[in-house]
Amino acid sequence: MSNQLIPVSDAVIVRQENIATIVQAGPQSYQTNALSSQRCAEAGQQLLDEIERCGMSDDLDRRLAVFIEKTRRTVKAMNERRSPVTKLFDQVRSEFTILENSIDPTKKDTVPYRIAQYRNAYAAKKREEEERRRQAELAAQELIRAKEGYRADVEEDYRRSFNNLVTGSINELTKMNSEVNLDNYTAVFDTVTGYQSTLPADWCPPSAVRLPYNISPDEAKAIRNEVFQKLLPSFEEQFVFEVDEYRREILDKLPSKKVELERMAAADAAEAAQLKAEMAKREAEEAARKEQERQRAEAEAKQKAELDKSNAEMAGLFGMAKAEQVYTPKAKVSKKIKVNDPSAFLGIVSLWWQREGCTLSVEELAKIFKKQVTFCEKLASKESVFVENAGLEYYDDVKAQ
Repeated sequence: MSNQLIPVSDAVIVRQENIATIVQAGPQSYQTNALSSQRCAEAGQQLLDEIERCGMSDDLDRRLAVFIEKTRRTVKAMNERRSPVTKLFDQVRSEFTILENSIDPTKKDTVPYRIAQYRNAYAAKKREEEERRRQAELAAQELIRAKEGYRADVEEDYRRSFNNLVTGSINELTKMNSEVNLDNYTAVFDTVTGYQSTLPADWCPPSAVRLPYNISPDEAKAIRNEVFQKLLPSFEEQFVFEVDEYRREILDKLPSKKVELERMAAADAAEAAQLKAEMAKREAEEAARKEQERQRAEAEAKQKAELDKSNAEMAGLFGMAKAEQVYTPKAKVSKKIKVNDPSAFLGIVSLWWQREGCTLSVEELAKIFKKQVTFCEKLASKESVFVENAGLEYYDDVKAQ
């Protein structure tokens, strides 16, 4: 389509001879055609009245055939009579349409259409860039969450290993203390005295935390080292506080326990049993108290670790550089279908039928599938090929020639 402007002086709509033709020939042609139409209708009505009054006959059928033929000739004459006028109207309408189409953004190759295509392409490019930026930001946020989550899990894992180490040491001391007697007193005293009361220098348990998919082994190793070095001073201090204090407490009580053992040895069976039960009860209560204190301290440490994890994650997310505000054209995004194989239309029709087609009436569906129905009708008429379905029937459509 040409995008050149049409000079107003050259437009069909302002040609004097065309206007004169419309003004002069239009009314006369209309009056003549109106009279022809009226006469044809009146003659046809008389024939209809006769059919309804007397019924069909061979003679009447022949007269009807003559009337139909005259009607065809009349319609042709009317068309030829009004054609010059209506053609001019069509030309006038066409000129208006050309003017509109020349600047219509929906018409291919117009300047507005080409501009719109540039805008569409630019909007698609900007949307793609925005999607890449969004995906990159999501990936960065996910990496932050993964690192902080891994860091917290590693810290919890180290704390669990440390607590197991402390618990094991305390259990060993408790066992030695509970099994002391007059025969092994000196050996137990010496063993408790020399028991390891500081965190072993080579203690560094392996991490059992699963490595997130978006953290490299080197990054994970660096996080583990950082966490371990942060926790190590507190672990060393806590180990001494719990294990060494408990060791000293046992050593302080062993002499009095020896006296008690000697008293039990000198007592009769009943008194010895009573003294032993009282000793066992005191030691059990003391062990339970220490275990409660240890569990409370462990729960507080875990709660603090979870809070630190949450705060670190939020700080990491807020610490990210805010995305630059860029101009994004206003755009409507809708899905379009590109069919690459004819068989794909079966899927389209199937989905349409499930969602909409099955809700439509026979009349509505007949309009939609008119071309397909016509094809099947021709196939039945010419080749006697029929659709086998209980929901339809074939009938003969008879038309007089």
